[in-house]
Amino acid sequence: MRHAGREFGSDRPKVVYVALRWNDLKPSSDQEQRMIRSVAQKLEMLPGDLRIYNLCPPQRGRGMNLSVDELEHVEQTVRRIKARVEKPRVDTSESVRRIVVGGRSGPMPLVALLLKLFVPRVRIEICNHHKARAVNGGSLSPVRVLRPHGATPVRS
Repeated sequence: MRHAGREFGSDRPKVVYVALRWNDLKPSSDQEQRMIRSVAQKLEMLPGDLRIYNLCPPQRGRGMNLSVDELEHVEQTVRRIKARVEKPRVDTSESVRRIVVGGRSGPMPLVALLLKLFVPRVRIEICNHHKARAVNGGSLSPVRVLRPHGATPVRS
């Protein structure tokens, strides 16, 4: 059964993008494909390497607000992401390399921290939301990176 706007994209992603919710009542497959192309372009990657997860069901006009009643949805989505990331792969080049959390406000930094606790070996990036004002030519530049356990930070 298809749950419109909740989880879509590649079945073998290298990058997972996490957003709070789809800001519409019921997105179509075409809208999902346009979103994949748009986010992939902003992340400077191929659309076939991206999977998008929305933490909560689609709802118009909620913005970055998360109610206590929606925490169960967030928990389920984080568990699905963890299962996807930890799925054993014969070829490690096909495994998830990073998780990009879209949104540096609202509940999203806490979601990034949860993901870091559940999947400590994967790089987690917190970026401006995909609909945010164009920065750096419209790319989704990380505003904070949670590095894999044991990784040394790169100095710029």
